[in-house]
Amino acid sequence: MGYIHSIRSKSGIFLNFFNLGFIQISNIAVQLLLFPIILRTIGIESFGLVTVINAYSLLAGVFINYGTNQSGIKDIALVKDNNTLLSQLFFTIYHTRFLLCSLSVLIILALYWVDIPYINYILFALPIILAETINPIFFFTGIEKLTLYNTSNLLAKISSALMIIFLFKPDAGAYWINFYLGMGNLIFYCIVFFYAIFHYQIKWQPIAYKRVKNILKENSYLISNNITVHIQQSFFLFVLQGFSNPTILGAYSLGDKVISSVRMLIVAFTYAIYPNVAIQYKVDKANWIHYKNKMNRWLGISFILFAMGLFFGADLIVQLLTGTQNQLSSTYIKTVSLVPLFMALNTLNMIEFLIKNQYKKLFYCSVGLFLFSLLTGSFFILFIEPTQFGFYTLFIEIAAIVIVLFVAKKKQA
Repeated sequence: MGYIHSIRSKSGIFLNFFNLGFIQISNIAVQLLLFPIILRTIGIESFGLVTVINAYSLLAGVFINYGTNQSGIKDIALVKDNNTLLSQLFFTIYHTRFLLCSLSVLIILALYWVDIPYINYILFALPIILAETINPIFFFTGIEKLTLYNTSNLLAKISSALMIIFLFKPDAGAYWINFYLGMGNLIFYCIVFFYAIFHYQIKWQPIAYKRVKNILKENSYLISNNITVHIQQSFFLFVLQGFSNPTILGAYSLGDKVISSVRMLIVAFTYAIYPNVAIQYKVDKANWIHYKNKMNRWLGISFILFAMGLFFGADLIVQLLTGTQNQLSSTYIKTVSLVPLFMALNTLNMIEFLIKNQYKKLFYCSVGLFLFSLLTGSFFILFIEPTQFGFYTLFIEIAAIVIVLFVAKKKQA
Protein backbone atom coordinates (compact mmCIF):
# COMPACT_ATOMS: atom_id res chain seq x y z
CA MET A 1 0.00 0.00 0.00
CA GLY A 2 1.43 3.35 -1.05
CA TYR A 3 2.19 6.16 1.34
CA ILE A 4 -0.51 8.48 0.06
CA HIS A 5 -3.12 5.72 0.03
CA SER A 6 -2.15 4.79 3.57
CA ILE A 7 -2.73 8.34 4.74
CA ARG A 8 -6.08 8.50 2.97
CA SER A 9 -7.36 5.25 4.43
CA LYS A 10 -6.04 5.51 7.96
CA SER A 11 -6.44 9.12 8.88
CA GLY A 12 -8.60 12.18 8.62
CA ILE A 13 -6.07 14.21 6.68
CA PHE A 14 -8.53 15.40 4.04
CA LEU A 15 -11.16 16.41 6.58
CA ASN A 16 -8.32 17.96 8.55
CA PHE A 17 -7.15 19.93 5.56
CA PHE A 18 -10.69 21.00 4.66
CA ASN A 19 -11.26 22.30 8.19
CA LEU A 20 -7.94 24.08 8.37
CA GLY A 21 -8.05 25.26 4.78
CA PHE A 22 -11.60 26.54 4.54
CA ILE A 23 -11.81 28.13 7.98
CA GLN A 24 -8.23 29.41 7.92
CA ILE A 25 -8.97 31.14 4.62
CA SER A 26 -11.97 32.69 6.36
CA ASN A 27 -9.69 33.82 9.19
CA ILE A 28 -7.29 35.35 6.69
CA ALA A 29 -10.20 37.08 4.93
CA VAL A 30 -11.34 38.62 8.22
CA GLN A 31 -7.78 39.68 8.98
CA LEU A 32 -7.47 41.30 5.57
CA LEU A 33 -10.73 43.12 6.25
CA LEU A 34 -9.20 44.34 9.51
CA PHE A 35 -6.29 45.97 7.73
CA PRO A 36 -8.29 48.67 5.94
CA ILE A 37 -10.24 49.36 9.12
CA ILE A 38 -7.04 49.84 11.11
CA LEU A 39 -5.19 51.68 8.36
CA ARG A 40 -7.99 54.12 7.71
CA THR A 41 -8.46 54.73 11.44
CA ILE A 42 -4.89 55.28 12.65
CA GLY A 43 -3.02 55.95 9.38
CA ILE A 44 -0.15 54.08 7.79
CA GLU A 45 2.47 55.74 10.02
CA SER A 46 0.92 54.49 13.29
CA PHE A 47 0.16 51.17 11.61
CA GLY A 48 3.89 50.53 11.36
CA LEU A 49 4.44 50.94 15.11
CA VAL A 50 1.40 48.79 15.94
CA THR A 51 2.82 46.07 13.66
CA VAL A 52 6.24 46.21 15.34
CA ILE A 53 4.77 45.87 18.85
CA ASN A 54 2.55 43.06 17.60
CA ALA A 55 5.69 41.27 16.39
CA TYR A 56 7.37 41.74 19.78
CA SER A 57 4.28 40.32 21.51
CA LEU A 58 4.20 37.29 19.24
CA LEU A 59 7.90 36.78 19.98
CA ALA A 60 7.02 36.61 23.68
CA GLY A 61 4.30 34.11 22.76
CA VAL A 62 6.87 31.98 20.92
CA PHE A 63 9.03 31.91 24.06
CA ILE A 64 6.07 30.99 26.28
CA ASN A 65 4.87 28.20 23.98
CA TYR A 66 8.41 26.79 24.10
CA GLY A 67 7.93 24.70 20.97
CA THR A 68 4.88 22.87 22.36
CA ASN A 69 2.72 24.04 19.44
CA GLN A 70 4.91 21.74 17.33
CA SER A 71 6.11 18.92 19.58
CA GLY A 72 2.72 18.81 21.30
CA ILE A 73 0.92 17.92 18.07
CA LYS A 74 2.92 14.75 17.59
CA ASP A 75 2.86 13.87 21.30
CA ILE A 76 -0.92 14.35 21.55
CA ALA A 77 -1.47 12.30 18.38
CA LEU A 78 0.47 9.38 19.89
CA VAL A 79 -1.38 9.31 23.26
CA LYS A 80 -4.84 10.58 22.30
CA ASP A 81 -6.43 7.17 23.05
CA ASN A 82 -4.94 6.98 26.56
CA ASN A 83 -6.76 9.43 28.84
CA THR A 84 -4.21 9.19 31.65
CA LEU A 85 -1.24 9.98 29.44
CA LEU A 86 -3.26 12.59 27.55
CA SER A 87 -4.15 14.39 30.79
CA GLN A 88 -0.55 14.33 32.00
CA LEU A 89 0.77 15.69 28.72
CA PHE A 90 -1.94 18.36 28.42
CA PHE A 91 -1.37 19.86 31.85
CA THR A 92 2.41 19.49 31.71
CA ILE A 93 2.42 21.63 28.58
CA TYR A 94 0.22 24.25 30.22
CA HIS A 95 2.15 24.22 33.48
CA THR A 96 5.27 24.95 31.46
CA ARG A 97 3.54 27.74 29.58
CA PHE A 98 2.08 29.37 32.70
CA LEU A 99 5.49 29.44 34.39
CA LEU A 100 7.10 31.06 31.35
CA CYS A 101 4.17 33.48 30.98
CA SER A 102 4.60 34.61 34.60
CA LEU A 103 8.27 35.29 33.94
CA SER A 104 7.43 37.26 30.77
CA VAL A 105 4.83 39.42 32.55
CA LEU A 106 7.33 40.21 35.31
CA ILE A 107 9.83 41.36 32.69
CA ILE A 108 7.22 43.62 31.06
CA LEU A 109 6.30 45.13 34.43
CA ALA A 110 9.98 45.80 35.06
CA LEU A 111 10.17 47.59 31.70
CA TYR A 112 7.20 49.69 32.78
CA TRP A 113 9.01 50.87 35.89
CA VAL A 114 12.09 51.93 33.93
CA ASP A 115 9.78 53.79 31.54
CA ILE A 116 11.13 52.60 28.18
CA PRO A 117 9.80 54.22 24.98
CA TYR A 118 6.38 53.06 23.79
CA ILE A 119 5.74 51.17 27.04
CA ASN A 120 1.99 51.77 26.69
CA TYR A 121 2.05 49.93 23.37
CA ILE A 122 3.74 46.98 25.12
CA LEU A 123 1.39 46.93 28.12
CA PHE A 124 -1.72 47.08 25.97
CA ALA A 125 -0.42 44.15 23.92
CA LEU A 126 -0.51 41.83 26.96
CA PRO A 127 -3.76 40.14 25.77
CA ILE A 128 -1.84 38.92 22.70
CA ILE A 129 0.74 37.27 24.96
CA LEU A 130 -1.92 35.74 27.23
CA ALA A 131 -3.86 34.45 24.22
CA GLU A 132 -0.77 32.69 22.87
CA THR A 133 -0.26 31.12 26.29
CA ILE A 134 -3.77 29.62 26.31
CA ASN A 135 -3.89 28.76 22.59
CA PRO A 136 -4.81 25.03 22.44
CA ILE A 137 -4.18 24.50 18.73
CA PHE A 138 -1.65 21.74 19.47
CA PHE A 139 -4.35 19.71 21.26
CA PHE A 140 -7.10 19.96 18.65
CA THR A 141 -4.64 19.36 15.83
CA GLY A 142 -3.19 16.32 17.60
CA ILE A 143 -6.60 14.71 18.11
CA GLU A 144 -7.69 15.81 14.61
CA LYS A 145 -10.77 17.68 15.78
CA LEU A 146 -10.23 21.06 14.22
CA THR A 147 -13.68 22.31 13.27
CA LEU A 148 -14.50 23.79 16.68
CA TYR A 149 -11.06 25.31 17.16
CA ASN A 150 -11.00 26.97 13.76
CA THR A 151 -14.55 28.21 14.14
CA SER A 152 -13.59 29.83 17.45
CA ASN A 153 -10.52 31.30 15.79
CA LEU A 154 -12.72 32.82 13.11
CA LEU A 155 -15.11 34.22 15.73
CA ALA A 156 -12.14 35.65 17.61
CA LYS A 157 -11.05 37.60 14.53
CA ILE A 158 -14.60 38.83 13.96
CA SER A 159 -14.95 39.92 17.60
CA SER A 160 -11.65 41.82 17.37
CA ALA A 161 -12.90 43.57 14.25
CA LEU A 162 -16.15 44.53 15.98
CA MET A 163 -14.29 45.86 19.03
CA ILE A 164 -12.06 48.00 16.84
CA ILE A 165 -15.02 49.31 14.86
CA PHE A 166 -17.29 50.11 17.81
CA LEU A 167 -14.95 50.65 20.78
CA PHE A 168 -11.75 52.14 19.39
CA LYS A 169 -11.41 55.92 19.54
CA PRO A 170 -8.52 57.41 17.55
CA ASP A 171 -7.74 60.03 20.21
CA ALA A 172 -7.31 57.28 22.83
CA GLY A 173 -4.05 56.03 21.30
CA ALA A 174 -3.13 53.51 18.59
CA TYR A 175 -1.93 51.04 21.27
CA TRP A 176 -5.57 50.03 21.82
CA ILE A 177 -5.48 48.23 18.46
CA ASN A 178 -3.26 45.42 19.76
CA PHE A 179 -5.35 45.26 22.93
CA TYR A 180 -8.51 44.51 20.94
CA LEU A 181 -6.68 42.13 18.59
CA GLY A 182 -5.47 40.16 21.60
CA MET A 183 -8.74 40.22 23.53
CA GLY A 184 -10.68 38.54 20.74
CA ASN A 185 -8.24 35.64 20.69
CA LEU A 186 -7.96 35.44 24.47
CA ILE A 187 -11.71 35.14 25.02
CA PHE A 188 -12.29 32.41 22.46
CA TYR A 189 -9.09 30.49 23.23
CA CYS A 190 -10.24 30.33 26.86
CA ILE A 191 -13.60 28.95 25.73
CA VAL A 192 -12.09 26.13 23.64
CA PHE A 193 -9.45 25.49 26.33
CA PHE A 194 -12.11 24.72 28.95
CA TYR A 195 -14.21 22.88 26.36
CA ALA A 196 -11.27 20.57 25.71
CA ILE A 197 -10.90 19.83 29.42
CA PHE A 198 -14.55 19.03 30.05
CA HIS A 199 -15.53 17.42 26.75
CA TYR A 200 -12.54 15.10 26.53
CA GLN A 201 -12.54 14.47 30.28
CA ILE A 202 -9.00 15.64 30.80
CA LYS A 203 -8.25 15.14 34.46
CA TRP A 204 -6.49 17.81 36.48
CA GLN A 205 -2.85 17.02 37.16
CA PRO A 206 -0.76 18.73 39.85
CA ILE A 207 2.34 20.41 38.58
CA ALA A 208 5.09 17.84 38.01
CA TYR A 209 8.37 19.71 37.91
CA LYS A 210 10.20 16.69 36.52
CA ARG A 211 7.91 16.55 33.46
CA VAL A 212 8.13 20.34 33.06
CA LYS A 213 11.90 20.06 33.23
CA ASN A 214 11.81 17.37 30.54
CA ILE A 215 9.87 19.68 28.20
CA LEU A 216 12.32 22.50 28.86
CA LYS A 217 15.20 20.16 28.08
CA GLU A 218 13.76 18.27 25.11
CA ASN A 219 12.42 21.38 23.39
CA SER A 220 15.51 23.52 23.99
CA TYR A 221 16.69 23.27 20.38
CA LEU A 222 13.14 23.65 19.10
CA ILE A 223 12.47 26.85 21.05
CA SER A 224 15.86 28.23 20.07
CA ASN A 225 14.92 27.57 16.46
CA ASN A 226 11.49 29.17 16.83
CA ILE A 227 12.84 32.30 18.51
CA THR A 228 15.58 32.82 15.98
CA VAL A 229 13.13 32.19 13.12
CA HIS A 230 10.69 34.75 14.52
CA ILE A 231 13.44 37.31 15.05
CA GLN A 232 14.70 36.61 11.56
CA GLN A 233 11.20 37.12 10.12
CA SER A 234 10.66 40.35 12.09
CA PHE A 235 14.27 41.60 12.21
CA PHE A 236 13.88 44.09 9.40
CA LEU A 237 10.73 45.50 11.00
CA PHE A 238 12.61 45.99 14.27
CA VAL A 239 15.49 47.69 12.45
CA LEU A 240 13.20 49.95 10.41
CA GLN A 241 11.46 51.07 13.58
CA GLY A 242 14.72 52.58 14.75
CA PHE A 243 16.39 53.61 11.48
CA SER A 244 13.64 54.83 9.17
CA ASN A 245 10.72 57.22 9.15
CA PRO A 246 7.11 56.20 9.94
CA THR A 247 6.10 56.34 6.26
CA ILE A 248 8.68 53.75 5.21
CA LEU A 249 7.95 51.60 8.27
CA GLY A 250 4.21 51.74 7.60
CA ALA A 251 4.56 50.88 3.91
CA TYR A 252 6.89 47.96 4.64
CA SER A 253 4.59 46.77 7.45
CA LEU A 254 1.69 46.60 5.01
CA GLY A 255 3.65 44.29 2.69
CA ASP A 256 4.82 42.28 5.68
CA LYS A 257 1.23 41.78 6.85
CA VAL A 258 0.19 40.51 3.43
CA ILE A 259 3.00 37.93 3.55
CA SER A 260 2.11 37.05 7.14
CA SER A 261 -1.44 36.28 6.04
CA VAL A 262 -0.12 33.85 3.44
CA ARG A 263 2.19 32.33 6.05
CA MET A 264 -0.92 31.60 8.15
CA LEU A 265 -2.30 29.52 5.30
CA ILE A 266 0.99 27.62 4.93
CA VAL A 267 1.05 26.97 8.67
CA ALA A 268 -2.53 25.67 8.41
CA PHE A 269 -1.41 23.28 5.69
CA THR A 270 1.51 22.16 7.86
CA TYR A 271 -0.73 21.50 10.87
CA ALA A 272 -3.20 19.64 8.64
CA ILE A 273 -0.71 17.02 7.49
CA TYR A 274 1.73 16.95 10.42
CA PRO A 275 -0.01 14.54 12.86
CA ASN A 276 -0.81 12.05 10.10
CA VAL A 277 2.65 12.22 8.58
CA ALA A 278 4.22 11.75 12.02
CA ILE A 279 2.24 8.53 12.52
CA GLN A 280 2.62 7.23 8.99
CA TYR A 281 6.36 7.95 8.90
CA LYS A 282 6.82 5.36 11.64
CA VAL A 283 4.82 2.84 9.63
CA ASP A 284 6.34 3.41 6.19
CA LYS A 285 9.52 5.46 5.98
CA ALA A 286 10.42 4.28 2.47
CA ASN A 287 7.80 6.32 0.61
CA TRP A 288 8.46 9.64 2.38
CA ILE A 289 10.62 11.05 -0.45
CA HIS A 290 7.96 10.17 -3.05
CA TYR A 291 5.25 11.84 -0.98
CA LYS A 292 7.44 14.90 -0.36
CA ASN A 293 8.30 15.36 -4.04
CA LYS A 294 4.68 14.96 -5.15
CA MET A 295 3.46 17.47 -2.58
CA ASN A 296 6.21 19.96 -3.49
CA ARG A 297 5.11 19.86 -7.14
CA TRP A 298 1.55 20.65 -6.10
CA LEU A 299 2.71 23.48 -3.83
CA GLY A 300 5.00 24.86 -6.52
CA ILE A 301 2.27 25.14 -9.16
CA SER A 302 -0.21 26.66 -6.70
CA PHE A 303 2.11 29.34 -5.36
CA ILE A 304 3.55 30.29 -8.76
CA LEU A 305 0.00 31.17 -9.80
CA PHE A 306 -0.49 32.99 -6.50
CA ALA A 307 2.74 34.97 -7.01
CA MET A 308 1.50 36.12 -10.41
CA GLY A 309 -1.75 37.33 -8.88
CA LEU A 310 0.10 39.12 -6.08
CA PHE A 311 2.50 40.85 -8.47
CA PHE A 312 -0.05 42.06 -11.00
CA GLY A 313 -2.64 42.88 -8.33
CA ALA A 314 -0.34 44.85 -6.01
CA ASP A 315 -1.84 48.26 -6.81
CA LEU A 316 -5.38 46.97 -6.33
CA ILE A 317 -4.45 45.31 -3.02
CA VAL A 318 -3.00 48.55 -1.66
CA GLN A 319 -6.04 50.50 -2.86
CA LEU A 320 -8.41 48.10 -1.13
CA LEU A 321 -6.44 48.06 2.12
CA THR A 322 -5.60 51.73 2.51
CA GLY A 323 -8.25 53.49 0.42
CA THR A 324 -5.48 55.35 -1.42
CA GLN A 325 -2.67 54.67 -3.85
CA ASN A 326 0.66 54.16 -2.09
CA GLN A 327 3.39 53.45 -4.61
CA LEU A 328 5.94 52.41 -1.99
CA SER A 329 3.58 49.79 -0.53
CA SER A 330 2.78 48.52 -4.03
CA THR A 331 6.47 48.17 -4.78
CA TYR A 332 7.06 46.17 -1.59
CA ILE A 333 4.20 43.81 -2.39
CA LYS A 334 5.52 43.23 -5.92
CA THR A 335 9.04 42.48 -4.70
CA VAL A 336 7.82 39.94 -2.13
CA SER A 337 5.36 38.21 -4.48
CA LEU A 338 7.62 35.15 -4.82
CA VAL A 339 8.24 34.86 -1.08
CA PRO A 340 5.21 32.58 -0.39
CA LEU A 341 6.47 30.17 -3.08
CA PHE A 342 9.79 29.64 -1.30
CA MET A 343 8.08 29.45 2.09
CA ALA A 344 5.78 26.71 0.80
CA LEU A 345 8.60 24.73 -0.80
CA ASN A 346 10.49 24.74 2.50
CA THR A 347 7.51 23.53 4.54
CA LEU A 348 8.04 19.80 4.04
CA ASN A 349 11.73 20.18 4.88
CA MET A 350 10.68 21.56 8.25
CA ILE A 351 8.16 18.77 8.76
CA GLU A 352 10.84 16.19 7.97
CA PHE A 353 13.05 17.53 10.75
CA LEU A 354 10.11 17.47 13.16
CA ILE A 355 8.89 13.94 12.45
CA LYS A 356 12.46 12.68 12.81
CA ASN A 357 12.87 14.58 16.11
CA GLN A 358 15.84 16.37 14.57
CA TYR A 359 15.38 19.53 16.61
CA LYS A 360 19.13 20.14 16.61
CA LYS A 361 19.07 20.39 12.82
CA LEU A 362 16.30 22.96 13.04
CA PHE A 363 18.42 24.88 15.50
CA TYR A 364 21.45 24.86 13.19
CA CYS A 365 19.28 26.06 10.31
CA SER A 366 17.70 28.84 12.31
CA VAL A 367 21.03 30.08 13.67
CA GLY A 368 22.53 30.11 10.18
CA LEU A 369 19.52 31.96 8.78
CA PHE A 370 19.50 34.37 11.71
CA LEU A 371 23.14 35.31 11.12
CA PHE A 372 22.44 35.70 7.41
CA SER A 373 19.47 37.95 8.28
CA LEU A 374 21.61 40.17 10.49
CA LEU A 375 24.21 40.65 7.77
CA THR A 376 21.69 41.09 4.96
CA GLY A 377 19.45 43.42 6.96
CA SER A 378 22.39 45.60 7.94
CA PHE A 379 23.55 45.73 4.32
CA PHE A 380 20.09 46.75 3.10
CA ILE A 381 19.76 49.51 5.70
CA LEU A 382 23.20 50.94 4.90
CA PHE A 383 23.42 50.57 1.13
CA ILE A 384 20.03 49.82 -0.46
CA GLU A 385 17.37 52.33 -1.42
CA PRO A 386 14.11 52.09 0.59
CA THR A 387 12.16 51.22 -2.59
CA GLN A 388 14.13 47.95 -2.79
CA PHE A 389 13.66 46.88 0.85
CA GLY A 390 11.16 44.21 -0.19
CA PHE A 391 13.98 42.18 -1.74
CA TYR A 392 15.33 41.57 1.76
CA THR A 393 12.46 39.18 2.53
CA LEU A 394 12.91 37.41 -0.81
CA PHE A 395 16.64 36.88 -0.23
CA ILE A 396 15.95 35.51 3.27
CA GLU A 397 13.44 32.92 2.06
CA ILE A 398 15.75 31.73 -0.72
CA ALA A 399 18.59 31.49 1.79
CA ALA A 400 16.32 29.48 4.11
CA ILE A 401 15.92 26.73 1.51
CA VAL A 402 19.64 26.68 0.72
CA ILE A 403 20.62 26.47 4.40
CA VAL A 404 18.07 23.74 5.18
CA LEU A 405 19.18 21.58 2.26
CA PHE A 406 22.83 22.10 3.19
CA VAL A 407 22.30 21.10 6.83
CA ALA A 408 20.21 18.07 5.87
CA LYS A 409 22.82 16.85 3.39
CA LYS A 410 25.75 17.64 5.67
CA LYS A 411 24.36 15.69 8.59
CA GLN A 412 23.47 12.70 6.45
CA ALA A 413 26.95 12.41 5.04
